[in-house]
Amino acid sequence: MTKKYHIGQKEERHLYNTCQWAWEMIGTVEDYRQLSDYVIDRIKEHQSLQTHSVLHLGCGSGCMDFHMKKHVAITGVDLSENMLRSAAKKNPECEYILGDMRELCIDNRFDAVIIPESIDYMRTEEEIVNVFTNAKNMLKQDGLLLVVVGYDPEFFPQNRTTVDQVDDKHTELTFIENNYAPDPDGNYFEATFVFLARQAGRLKTIIDIHTLGLFDRETWAGQMKKAGFDVRLIQDPGLEAIEQKGSFLLVGKNL
Repeated sequence: MTKKYHIGQKEERHLYNTCQWAWEMIGTVEDYRQLSDYVIDRIKEHQSLQTHSVLHLGCGSGCMDFHMKKHVAITGVDLSENMLRSAAKKNPECEYILGDMRELCIDNRFDAVIIPESIDYMRTEEEIVNVFTNAKNMLKQDGLLLVVVGYDPEFFPQNRTTVDQVDDKHTELTFIENNYAPDPDGNYFEATFVFLARQAGRLKTIIDIHTLGLFDRETWAGQMKKAGFDVRLIQDPGLEAIEQKGSFLLVGKNL
């Protein structure tokens, strides 16, 4: 018997909520080692202050924090309670806060704020500048904002489909991801996730569609500058090797 959940445009993002167990199978701590090391190295390269405290916006299940906490004190923020519970279990040394990076306002000031990958969920220029402005308000003077943008329209992998298979003692999981931009002139794309989960011989099919922003580099850099940062846009083959072709780094210093 097959059970289907079609999430569609509701943007419930079951991958990060009710189906977070599937994310735990496909997004492991080891998968994030390279990106974590890259972020720490870039902080050290560009910092004006000695970086001791880092605010991680869109921290997910804490896989990056697992590696970065060896170098800095981490405070993580995410929209998903399930992801934060997982993060806290992995990283009891870190502090985690339930919140939306577009609206978050906390009293602490950090040496650095990082937004790796999750920034791609911003779908309008207004959302982007709101996030960057909030980040600025939570940074110390001369603090560093480091953002990894995963997709550039010039290099967008239209209709790219990948398949991964993982299993544990109870579940065999086939994970399919498809990236597609329906409108060539639009500033968004759809990431469709399909899970085929077999447990005790029974098949559960889950379809989860996420809509993400797709903006050119100049737009990203312009919104960071608008928020009050001194901005560097870095096209780094080392980052592309970890992420994908067209990904890039934004480094902002809080003036």
